[in-house]
Amino acid sequence: MSTRRRNEYKLYYFNTKGRAELARLILAYAKVPYDDIRYEREDWPKHKDRMPNGQLPVLEWKGQLLPESLAIARFLARRHNLAGTDEWQWAKIDAMTDTIYDTLGEAKLIFMAGEDEEKKKEAVGNFSKNAIEPLFKRLDKMLEDNGTDYLIGNQCSMADLALFSCYDFAVALCGDRLPKCQHVAALHARVGQIPSIKAWIEKRPVTPF
Repeated sequence: MSTRRRNEYKLYYFNTKGRAELARLILAYAKVPYDDIRYEREDWPKHKDRMPNGQLPVLEWKGQLLPESLAIARFLARRHNLAGTDEWQWAKIDAMTDTIYDTLGEAKLIFMAGEDEEKKKEAVGNFSKNAIEPLFKRLDKMLEDNGTDYLIGNQCSMADLALFSCYDFAVALCGDRLPKCQHVAALHARVGQIPSIKAWIEKRPVTPF
């Protein structure tokens, strides 16, 4: 009889970072083992009917299924000490994470361009100039004014992990068009050196996005 303890969580998503990566980063930060279940696109139709809303990501906990990437991230952040030190800090962390995800949502026009390289190039330029640059500049000023290493309060939170993931996405998509924001870049580097985050980055499957 096996004595292996079952993991508390199962996280279902595609074999990409995408909208599940924030949850993965939270679990990595907290050093919580989980089942990282990844579907290839061609296999997804066989599993779709089982999932709430017929969408991914989905978190399974105690036999229950939770959809929506930010709902999953909030649930995990509050359970694993990434939700600030009081309710007001949590509200600001939550709002900041929403802001970052709203900005990422503007990248959809790039993927809608399909194989049209000219349209894709134009969409990348617009995303960098009109979405990423304003966001990073605001956050850079916030970090400078805060005088701390983190966006909200003086410890790592869900918002910092969201910015870390957003930065990775922006680098992969925008390359040298990424705005030069030293405090944002420093936060990204600092989070990337957290031992549990560094270990996750070294072992996670290599995917472009």
